[in-house]
Amino acid sequence: MVKEWLERQNSDTRSMGILLIKGYFILTVICFVGLLMPFFQNGTTSLVDHLFYAVSIVSTTGLAPTSFTESYNLGGQIFSLLFIQLGGIGYMALSSFIIIKSFKKLPNISARLLRLEFNLPQRYPLLAFVYSVIIFTLLIEFIGAIVLYYGFKSAGLDDPLWPAIFHSISAFCTAGFSLFGDSITGFADNKLITNTILVLSLLGSLGFIVLLDFVLKVFGKRKTITQTTKIILFSSTVFWVLAAVAIYFSDSTLMSHGSAGFRQTLFQSISAHTTVGFNSYDIGEINVAGIFVLILLMIVGASPAGTGGGIKTTSITAILAVLISILRRRKYVTFLGKEIPSSNIYLAVSSSLFYTIILILGTWIVLLIEGSAFPFEKILFEITSALSTVGLSTGITGDLSDSSKVVISIMMFIGRLGVLTIGYALISQSPDLREKHKIEDIAI
Repeated sequence: MVKEWLERQNSDTRSMGILLIKGYFILTVICFVGLLMPFFQNGTTSLVDHLFYAVSIVSTTGLAPTSFTESYNLGGQIFSLLFIQLGGIGYMALSSFIIIKSFKKLPNISARLLRLEFNLPQRYPLLAFVYSVIIFTLLIEFIGAIVLYYGFKSAGLDDPLWPAIFHSISAFCTAGFSLFGDSITGFADNKLITNTILVLSLLGSLGFIVLLDFVLKVFGKRKTITQTTKIILFSSTVFWVLAAVAIYFSDSTLMSHGSAGFRQTLFQSISAHTTVGFNSYDIGEINVAGIFVLILLMIVGASPAGTGGGIKTTSITAILAVLISILRRRKYVTFLGKEIPSSNIYLAVSSSLFYTIILILGTWIVLLIEGSAFPFEKILFEITSALSTVGLSTGITGDLSDSSKVVISIMMFIGRLGVLTIGYALISQSPDLREKHKIEDIAI
C-alpha cells in the first residue's frame, strides 16, 4: 500500500517540497500533541510554549522558553528525545530505510525526497547513504553515550546513565537540548564531557557524506574522498579557527582567562558553527563584537547532508570561489583545483539570498513587537539562532511575547527544512524551456 501510494505521487520539485513540508508538519503536530499530555509534564507550561518546544525539538534547534526539565518529566524527556532523533536523522532517511528493507528497492519519489532533504548530489549512491545514516547514527551515539557516562560519573552525578544517553543523541543531532539549566556550563572544566560533546556535534554537522566517504576510502571502495568532503573539511576548519580567534580577541574577559578562555571560545565557535547550541560559557556575558562573530558563524551554519542548519559551508565556499574568480578575471569558477558547475553556483547564491531575505523579514517582525524591550543585537541573535537551528541564546527566549515565540517557531521550522525547500514549494515550476531574450549589458 505504501509503495503504491508513493508511486502515485507527483515527482516534480514543487510537489517534493510540499510533501517534505507536510511530513515535518505532521511530525511537529504529533510532538506537540504528545507534549500536551499531563503525564509528560512536570509543571504548568503555556500552550504557546508547548508549541515552541515541539518545533524546537523536531527542528533540532534547542531553543527553550522555559527550563526543559522543569517543564517535562522523565517520560516527557524520553518522548522528546525520540523526536529529536527523528528530526536529526531526517524522517525520510528512516522511512527510506524501512522501504528498502520491505521492498528491496527505493521508489523514485523517495529518492527525490531524500536528495531534497539532504541536498545530495544527483549521482550520489542513495542506498549506501541510507544505510550509512542509520549505522553511523546508532554507532556514534552509542559510543558517545558510553564516554559521557564515565564523564558524568567522574563529575559526581548520582545517576549518569540517562544524562549520558540524552546528551549523546542531542549532541550528534545538533539539537542542543540539555537536562541541566545552564546547558553544560557547570562541566566547563571537565574535558571528557566537553570534548565528547564537541566530537559528537562535529560528526553530526560534517554530514553523512563525509563519514561515508572516509569509510569507503578506508575499506578501499573509493580511491579518494569526494570534492564535497574536501570543501567541507577545509571550509569548516577555517571558519572554526577564525571565529574562535575573533571572539577571543573581541572579549577582554575571555582574554584574561588565557588558554582556558581560548578553549571556551573554541567550544562556542564550534557550537555555533555546527549549530549544536550547547554552551560552556554564558552567551549573555559576551560583548557585542563577540556576539556579531557568533551571528555570522550561525548564518554560515553546518555542512550539507548532516544534522545542522544554516546556509551551509559548501554554499558559502561556492560564493567565495565566485568572488575570487571575478577578482582574477576568470570566466569559470574553481575551488581546490576543480571547477564548480554553474548549476551549483546558482543554488548557492539562491539559498544564501533567500536565507537573508527570511532572516531580515523575521528580524523586522520581532523588532516591531519587541524592539523597545530588547537590544537589536539580541533579537538578531535569537532570530539567526532559530533560522539556523542553532539553539544558542543571549537569555531572552523566555521573556519574549507569545507573538514573537510564534515567529521564532516559524523560523525554526523553515530552518530545519531549508530555505530552498520552502522556495520550491511556494513557486510553481515553469517549463524547462530557454526563451530567446534580447541581451543587454547593465551596470554592476
